Amino acid sequence: MYVFVVLFPSDLVDETNLRILDILIHDASKPFVEIAKELEISDATVHMRVKRLLASGIIRGFTIAIDSRMLGYSHLAFMGINIRQGCADELVGFLSQQEEILEVHEIHGRFDILLKIRARSLEEMRDIIVNKVRTLPQISDAELMTVLKTVKEEHSVPLGKDIIERTGAAAT
Repeated sequence: MYVFVVLFPSDLVDETNLRILDILIHDASKPFVEIAKELEISDATVHMRVKRLLASGIIRGFTIAIDSRMLGYSHLAFMGINIRQGCADELVGFLSQQEEILEVHEIHGRFDILLKIRARSLEEMRDIIVNKVRTLPQISDAELMTVLKTVKEEHSVPLGKDIIERTGAAAT
């Protein structure tokens, strides 16, 4: 007789996994052996836990963080878009496939959709906006907000509080 254990993402969010995630968020290239030493667990444990986190979808992949400005992509803008009723799924699907559009968010508020766009020049930004976005018939209104200076830009949530909560919960 076989017993299958199905783990749901919430079952995988324990203190050790949060600590592993926190380390990988700051340096995805850190070897499992070093993570294991830091957490005082075996590297096989780290490997198996990361494998489960990948399988569950908590970890979607490993990547690098680049400074877009140093690669010449110094122009950043957000674009708020209002759409005609019933067009959201079609429009979001199309916009998500455009490589110059870094983020697509359906939102509640002044706009229906918020885009994050990065370009090498104002001319390139104009081309993206005028020829790729504003020509779409599903769009009823749009507003471009150009970023003058970025003070903070993070790509993942901080896990410190979650780790403290798990540690505190385990101690009580």
